Amino acid sequence: MTGAPRKILIRRLGSLGDTLVTLPVFHLLDRLWPDAEKRVLTNFPVQSKAPPLQAVLGEKIFADGYFAYPLGTRNPAALWTLARDIRRWGPDVAVYANRCRSFGVTARDRTFLRLCCGGEIYGLPLFGVPRENLRDPDTGLYEREAARIARALAPLGDADVGNPDHFSLRLTDTERADAARRLSACPGAGRFMAFSVGTKWPENDWPDRSWNVLIEAVGARDTALGLVAIGAPEDRARSDRLLAGWPGPVLNLCGEMAPRISAALLARARCFVGNDSGPMHLAAAAGTRAVAVFSRKNPPGIWFPLGDSHRIFYPELAWSGGDPVVFRSAEGETGIASIPVAQVAEACLAFAAHPNEGQK
Repeated sequence: MTGAPRKILIRRLGSLGDTLVTLPVFHLLDRLWPDAEKRVLTNFPVQSKAPPLQAVLGEKIFADGYFAYPLGTRNPAALWTLARDIRRWGPDVAVYANRCRSFGVTARDRTFLRLCCGGEIYGLPLFGVPRENLRDPDTGLYEREAARIARALAPLGDADVGNPDHFSLRLTDTERADAARRLSACPGAGRFMAFSVGTKWPENDWPDRSWNVLIEAVGARDTALGLVAIGAPEDRARSDRLLAGWPGPVLNLCGEMAPRISAALLARARCFVGNDSGPMHLAAAAGTRAVAVFSRKNPPGIWFPLGDSHRIFYPELAWSGGDPVVFRSAEGETGIASIPVAQVAEACLAFAAHPNEGQK
């Protein structure tokens, strides 16, 4: 290929959090080739808690179209038909922004992309360091997944994942107005904390006993603060039970907003509190400080939210997104229940007391 590509195929599977950590890649492609037509090869949701990539990126904001990948299929005819349709569209370049998987799966993905695109394929290493999240021996943290993907795509240029502008969702005025309208139903809309109890993985679910203590502790010390719940429809009843313990203004919007409207709402919050989940990454993309509670499901660091203004709690990790804190849990306890609620409450109160200067 000579000159700039006219059409770019981007391969990314996943849902809310998986999409948000690749925002720096989409920003990089727009800086490199602003006039190219970009389409994403992605899966569509398999559960209501997992909004599709298209709902996160928006219409004609980061991508011009989408191809639906039949997740889990082993039907050669279906895959061949999809590859043929993509080939007819005619991408000049393919960009692989997926998680690193086994050698066999990665080799299969390379073969499939070669069927789709006759040009260069970027970001699909079969061997070596680009397939691994590097570990910092000083902090014990692993490289964020966004940084690993950016490193695998280094031949294209620097995605600069440390720049907050490069994980902006480019929210529209209409989306911001919609969020403001929904917040108008809450007397605490001028100063509120957002939270979400939702997660796709049981290991990442902070138990209700911890949530109840947190809500009681924060509410008792800041009775004027509003509390707004966001999440999937399945989170609504549980959020209602938790909101019942809050002394100030409350609003439950679970199941009522698309991801981009939720991001516009989060951009107005003093802070967000929740577990390792899509809404946590959505808060970071909106420029809102997150108080994030993690389990040991994944190594520390890989799925931490982008940005350096968050307060992160990970079981028994000396580094915790600020002043070093060592969490001592019961013997044999390595899960999310070991996170000390009192320290999470202090982090929420500290963020709630001051406007968020990083909001976009």
